Amino acid sequence: MIMYRSTIEQWFVLQTVIQADGFTAAAAQLHRSQSSVSYTISKLQEQLGVSLIEITGKRVRLTKTGAALLEDMRPLMEEFATIENKARALHAGAPAKIKLEVDSLYPKPLLFSALTEFQQQYPYTQVELKELLRLVSPDDARNCDLAIGLPYNRQLMKNRLLEIELIAVAHPDHPLHQLDKSALTAADVNRYTQVYLDNNHERTSEVMELPRYRWIVNTIDAAIEAVRSKLCFGWLPKSLIETQLAKGELKPLPLEVGLVRSIPLFLIYTDFDRATDAIKGLAQMISDAAKSAD
Repeated sequence: MIMYRSTIEQWFVLQTVIQADGFTAAAAQLHRSQSSVSYTISKLQEQLGVSLIEITGKRVRLTKTGAALLEDMRPLMEEFATIENKARALHAGAPAKIKLEVDSLYPKPLLFSALTEFQQQYPYTQVELKELLRLVSPDDARNCDLAIGLPYNRQLMKNRLLEIELIAVAHPDHPLHQLDKSALTAADVNRYTQVYLDNNHERTSEVMELPRYRWIVNTIDAAIEAVRSKLCFGWLPKSLIETQLAKGELKPLPLEVGLVRSIPLFLIYTDFDRATDAIKGLAQMISDAAKSAD
């Protein structure tokens, strides 16, 4: 076991003496006697075997060695202060970690706007974020504190956040856009391959019908790229394909009915009765961010 010759407290006293420009002012700041402060610095120099300060009259200055060593110690002292502040926050009831699971369809700007605000108010609480495709299974959120997804369990406390708009699109050169029809029917589109979002083969017919011919992917980005590459058509989140629509890389299908589909997403407490103030605070920030998008 390594036995260190100096302590954080000794270095903090040295830093205070330099910042206060003398032993008297430092003693007043530290609520100690001047002799106690002087002894601490002397003991530190003795333990290290180097001269850290030089005294000219009533002024105290660092030696070159002292300046170099104190500069190296400052990050350690700041880290130590952070640890102690975190300990006080945890003692006051702030959780060390909040586990948040989010459906990948949920808009990232809204999510991270809430997380930024939360970090400012709870700087010592870590948010463990896990993004899932179609958060619908009762098993998906069993290990988290909050979830943003479909209301898979009626007994859980939940709050409707917003609806994700999906629009049927295909590449302009896709065969569906080449049909000489002003409006496409279900029979028309069912003849072609549709991209289908599937998370570990857990399909959810409640969200959309399982297509007969399907190209299965497990990320939103892959679904967009599959449609953009002319492999298939599909219902994609409108907010995520605005650039491709503007560039003409994707084009809405002229469907007779069902051009647009909506998926409601909810903020879900997995155990409301045990939710801490920090968890409820994060939930409120997420709700407020979602309302700002209306």
